[in-house]
Amino acid sequence: MFPGLRSILRWEREHGPHVSHITGLYLIAGLCGLVDAACFLSLGEVFAEMMTGNLLLFCFFVGTGHPIFQHAVYLIALGAFALGAIAGGRIVRSAHGHTRLGFAVEWVFLAAATLLSVILDPGSSGTARDVVISLLAFAMGMQNALLRRHGVPDLATNVMTLTLTALVAESTLSGGKNERWQRRFGSIGIFMLGAVVGAALTKTIAPWVPLLLALACFSVALTGLTRQDPAALKS
Repeated sequence: MFPGLRSILRWEREHGPHVSHITGLYLIAGLCGLVDAACFLSLGEVFAEMMTGNLLLFCFFVGTGHPIFQHAVYLIALGAFALGAIAGGRIVRSAHGHTRLGFAVEWVFLAAATLLSVILDPGSSGTARDVVISLLAFAMGMQNALLRRHGVPDLATNVMTLTLTALVAESTLSGGKNERWQRRFGSIGIFMLGAVVGAALTKTIAPWVPLLLALACFSVALTGLTRQDPAALKS
């Protein structure tokens, strides 16, 4: 399968339309907001991408006396995310680490999760919910591992704490030079926009709608995720 997939990616990279690498990363920031909004609001208050939230919620339940396996969905998400990160790490260290192969594999998992969310209509509990969460968390774990190589400075795609800190701590008010503030502000804003849109679509229509939109964003982002701009990487 991979040789054929690599050929398709090579042809698209050389001949197909594409966005810039930076634009692709901004789209991923929006994707993360869309995915976690759908998961948290409709799939049992669990995150597929933000593992800090899963760790905290799981520890809160355990600390307040709940049985460990009563909220096993957090362990499922953490485990699937870890497996995705392992797969992404192995791809990055392979001979194809410089290609878009890992992101293409991620697209397959994200597409599968979106399709199953339409077919199975998962709720806040049950096997269908666990399967969708597992696929999404695996995809997000792989994505985070890949972005450790393909990301750029100060363009966050998920957890915004460090980016927000840098935006404020290096501002003029703090005596800083406001370096790369547009990139920091943009990634935070797009992440928030994705979460707002994802929440609205989840509550007014269905959770598969923001997942479908996330898949569409990622399909566009995929065309630029290995088109790194050397100037952007150094700036």
